[in-house]
Amino acid sequence: MSTLSCVCLLACVALALALTSKQDVSDNCPCCMCGPDITVTMEVDNSLKPPTFKSYIELEMAQRELIYFLQEAAIYDQYFHFTAEYFTSDAVIGFFIMSMNKLAGTTEDKTYWQILDKGIPTPSGVSMYVPTDGSVITFNFTTY
Repeated sequence: MSTLSCVCLLACVALALALTSKQDVSDNCPCCMCGPDITVTMEVDNSLKPPTFKSYIELEMAQRELIYFLQEAAIYDQYFHFTAEYFTSDAVIGFFIMSMNKLAGTTEDKTYWQILDKGIPTPSGVSMYVPTDGSVITFNFTTY
């Protein structure tokens, strides 16, 4: 565990001890690894392969990695149901979105689920990318 992790963990424990009720703890420090509450719009868009579909949902939750927002979106909207595969290599570590709403990318069709924030490709995937307040995350079915 790094020094920064130890300091964060100690700060979390001190905050939890200082708060008087379980509700205070969950409101202010649910896991001590999250940021402040932010609002993120999640979109899924398949305009490429019939039957096409598009949906969106606005979420307000603690700032953290995108995978957590995707999991939350899937609870409320079937179009966000997804499958993912975990990869680990020298170049990539984390989940790769294999399918959304039962539509998977393929090497035969050269298709995949691209992740955009306000129309700009994210520099990392769902395991590493952390949206900011006002982010508009789009999972766009596209070709390469």
